[in-house]
Amino acid sequence: MFKSKISGMTVVHDDRLFFVSHDGSSIGVDHEVSLDVFLADDFALTSLPITIRNRPNRLLIVPDYWFGQTSLTLQSQKRSVVEPFVERNLLSEHPDLPEIGLFYGYVFLTDPSENGNISTFFLQEPKCYRLYQKLDAFDMTPFDLTIPAYVWEKKLSTMHPDAMTSGVGLIHKLASASYLYFYHKGQFLFSRSIQSSDVSGEDANVLNALTYEINQSVYHFSQKKKADLSHIFIHSSRAEDAAALAESLGKEVRALDEGEAGMISSPEAAPQLGPCSIFSPKDLAPSRKYQAIAQKDHAKTREWRPVQLVGAIVGILLFLILGIEHFFLIEWLQREKNPDIAGVMTGQSSSEIIAQYNESLDLILDEGRGPSAWKTTVDLARCLPKNIRIKQMKLAMAEMPAVKISCVVRAQDMADFKHSLSMLLENIGDIFPGSPKLEKRDIELGEILHVQDHMEYPIQLELRL
Repeated sequence: MFKSKISGMTVVHDDRLFFVSHDGSSIGVDHEVSLDVFLADDFALTSLPITIRNRPNRLLIVPDYWFGQTSLTLQSQKRSVVEPFVERNLLSEHPDLPEIGLFYGYVFLTDPSENGNISTFFLQEPKCYRLYQKLDAFDMTPFDLTIPAYVWEKKLSTMHPDAMTSGVGLIHKLASASYLYFYHKGQFLFSRSIQSSDVSGEDANVLNALTYEINQSVYHFSQKKKADLSHIFIHSSRAEDAAALAESLGKEVRALDEGEAGMISSPEAAPQLGPCSIFSPKDLAPSRKYQAIAQKDHAKTREWRPVQLVGAIVGILLFLILGIEHFFLIEWLQREKNPDIAGVMTGQSSSEIIAQYNESLDLILDEGRGPSAWKTTVDLARCLPKNIRIKQMKLAMAEMPAVKISCVVRAQDMADFKHSLSMLLENIGDIFPGSPKLEKRDIELGEILHVQDHMEYPIQLELRL
């Protein structure tokens, strides 16, 4: 049997940074360090065990309050329009976080009762930016960032999809703390935590403190969403906690058993990882598609990797084709030196064999002919005036090669925009002379955005290659 590949991730809990690994079936903590110590200028990479230095860091899980959420309203759902709109709003609301435009995500809401149709989530904790920069400097850049509340959201949607269509509250009770999560129609609203060490006395006092905090949260939920909390779930190692809490609250409380919730196979890690102790490798797999933030520049780099891979494969195929051609030419020359051998096995002359070979080779090369993805990308970049930036590009290199691009034109007014558009079309005509000529009528103009000292004109076009 093949050994499972070990994947790495990092978790922030209780002001400590944990380096966690899993092999698809179990989770373990390999190393931990104080967050303040790790962020100190004199903390070096050599301070970490060598086993975790070169390991991919697929995920960084941080406390819920490190993420912020807001709702925005915009009629368009085009990515080229939405992203600049979201970035401007975030930078306007958080001028103290200059990199916030690189660390956000959004989802479209379909419920007309929501305050806005775009739910935006972003990094609001300055310490998280410093942590990301330090991990990046150590070549341990996390692919994605998320919070326990988002992982629980997808976990509950899988276990109880019907319940998640209304208001849901979840209590994750541990020995050291209890974590409360609240959701409305499948969207996370807010979370709270209660440290058991803050409550003195017997279990009754802990239960009373938990009941009080839940009642306050339920009231906050009803005020925020003008709706009742329809379902309350609890996960606890003590089976009697669900009944005791239900009696104290006067509401039904449903218990999530360990098998249903998917406890990890390393119970000793639970006190260290806090709210993350409940998650299994399956819960944290990218295929679960929980909400997460990917740093924009690094996300774009990962998006280009398939294109680079295709380029490498094409290069290898061409090398093999040329190698085969070289072999056949050598073989043909050898046969020409001895005409009696040529064509003995097939009854054909050497010239007929070479003609058939060339015909087959032409068919193979015809399949490989066509525009290069890498060259097309470089040429498109050369076409762009300085005030035009690409937001999205889609390459189709099959039967009908074409490229679709979404751009934003930064201009002072409509006249400046038209001048930039003319330059773009002229450059495309010069650099892609074999493509059908584009006219201004071939350009699709999106919703024009007003910025402080200029205008932004989103455009889309398709170029046949």
